[in-house]
Amino acid sequence: MCYRILSFFAGALLLAAGGAGASVADSAQPYPEFVATYDASANGIGIGSVTISLTREGEGRYLYKQESSGSGILSLFRSDDALESSLWQLVDGHIQPLEYRSQRKDGDDDDNAHLLFDWQSHKVKNVGAGKHWEIALPDGALDRLVMQLAMLFDLRDGVTKFDYKVPRQGRIKDYRFALLGEEDIELTSGVYRTLKVARTNDDKDQSWVWSAPELDYFPVRFMKAKKSGIKIKLELRKLDFAPFGDATSLEVAP
Repeated sequence: MCYRILSFFAGALLLAAGGAGASVADSAQPYPEFVATYDASANGIGIGSVTISLTREGEGRYLYKQESSGSGILSLFRSDDALESSLWQLVDGHIQPLEYRSQRKDGDDDDNAHLLFDWQSHKVKNVGAGKHWEIALPDGALDRLVMQLAMLFDLRDGVTKFDYKVPRQGRIKDYRFALLGEEDIELTSGVYRTLKVARTNDDKDQSWVWSAPELDYFPVRFMKAKKSGIKIKLELRKLDFAPFGDATSLEVAP
């Protein structure tokens, strides 16, 4: 279950003010490298943890990765360990995915997708589990994982409405969000003023993310309320900026 949480905007989440479209970032340093850990819970009961990281892979290329693991009573019934990764580059300040991979032992074909992006031919194809497919790739398209970073960048640029195109299961899906306003979120490390964003085009579930401007707009909480009554929450436990270099690290929680 916790595998789905950080992706809840994409099946899961992450511009000029008030605009929509592809994310724009500083080509010299779009965002510092980081490692962050979230605690996952369902209706207040701990179910595991999620770790996300951003590393620089070379000139203009970056690897965004998410690892999740189940714990507690959930782990007695099923394995929820999973890994997602997105290799992307900056082109004219825009995030452009190159390769997306998802691996989950007990997951379905969508949980084990492997997408290759060909921006010269504007095609994207799945060479992972299940039926292989290839479809046209619209300008500014993202994968479902790096969309989380796109939202972070866009919030930093003052965007209030978001519209992302994501290839999934042989078609392009549209994910829309809107900034609802500000809200104070209390963590073990203190109280943070956050920007609250909600997905606006999901008829089944409700999803929100809270990002803290003082932490460079990093998301400190994700939440999804399902029609079944289950409420899934991710809350930031620890955040280390630039953990792979000489820069000062920042721990959000002890």
